[in-house]
Amino acid sequence: MRGDKAPLSRTAVIQAALTCLRKDGPPALTMRNVAGLLETGAASLYVYVSGQNELHALVLDSIAAEIPRPSVGADPASQLVELLMGYARHLFTYQGAARLALENPSTGPSFLDLLETALSLLVAQGFTVNRAALAADALFLLVTATMAEQDARRWDDPARSVANLYAAAVDGEEPSQRPFLSAARRDAFKLGGEERLEWMIRAFIAGLATAPEPIKEDL
Repeated sequence: MRGDKAPLSRTAVIQAALTCLRKDGPPALTMRNVAGLLETGAASLYVYVSGQNELHALVLDSIAAEIPRPSVGADPASQLVELLMGYARHLFTYQGAARLALENPSTGPSFLDLLETALSLLVAQGFTVNRAALAADALFLLVTATMAEQDARRWDDPARSVANLYAAAVDGEEPSQRPFLSAARRDAFKLGGEERLEWMIRAFIAGLATAPEPIKEDL
């Protein structure tokens, strides 16, 4: 008997799993840990979740459901950047969520809604559905991988950003040894994490117009 405790439910399991992820990262996202947080046995969770793989999928889709839709009235390119940056920020809220997403590609309804929105914004810019589909897939991978990189360094040492790592590698060398890296050390690598990611997204979108069509038949 759970007494005065809130009854178990699929929603309660997901919320407990999100708490585990936010606090201790993917290693803590186990049926046993979630059950402990809910003060029950792991076996009781299988009524609501088939196993750890589904638990991971549900957690990722729950994160996707939190992402706000882009501002009405903005141009499609700006809306797409806003959507992807919102996705990045929400991944970063949960320790290890981006790394979890790389290992467990999202296919839940909330993530599919995000993907559909991204596709619609690319098509609104004049891209074919085929080009938009491959572009959206690549953009979400770009964002997820970038956030996984930043997330790994955040929990290891907040100072170990990409800029810091390049600085440590380049500083102390003669500028003539690697002149382009030395120049980048002064300028490009000073970008913050969000600025760097937004630049990559915008550069990718800008390049779509000149990319070859991968599939001849349009949908």
